[in-house]
Amino acid sequence: MASLIADIKNKASGKPATAGAVDKAEQTIGHKLPSLLRSIYLEVANGGIGPGYQILGVEGGHLSEEGDSIADLYDYLKQDDPIDELWVWPEAVVPFCPWGNAIYSCFDAAKPGNPVIWFDPNAREIGEPMEQQFISHRESLESWLQGWVNGDDLWAETHGS
Repeated sequence: MASLIADIKNKASGKPATAGAVDKAEQTIGHKLPSLLRSIYLEVANGGIGPGYQILGVEGGHLSEEGDSIADLYDYLKQDDPIDELWVWPEAVVPFCPWGNAIYSCFDAAKPGNPVIWFDPNAREIGEPMEQQFISHRESLESWLQGWVNGDDLWAETHGS
């Protein structure tokens, strides 16, 4: 992990988050952040790095276009949708990197290695099953981040070029 953190620092960096802000995000999410992401927040940058529209930060860091931190977005997506009774955001699936058009890379905070999953709401109509919006992408957050550092086209891996 230390080698990957060093590679990420060489590729991009910014102002790190405070430990209190990271702890607060974990409380809001209800799960521990992956140790690698926690290290990035505390040692490299509070979001604002990575592919797409860049990794979301915790409080005081890089926000989504809508003004949400990683914890705010997860909290919002967990809410019931009065228009769509089948909207149930999966427990521990945390969106962390926006790609535009409401598409996000998410990690599963409850599974070993924190597999990365794409969320694409454009693949579903109101009332259709939630599962069709989620596509497995990488076996771990570490693999996803290493792919970014290596210059892999993470978008094309799932959505084509």
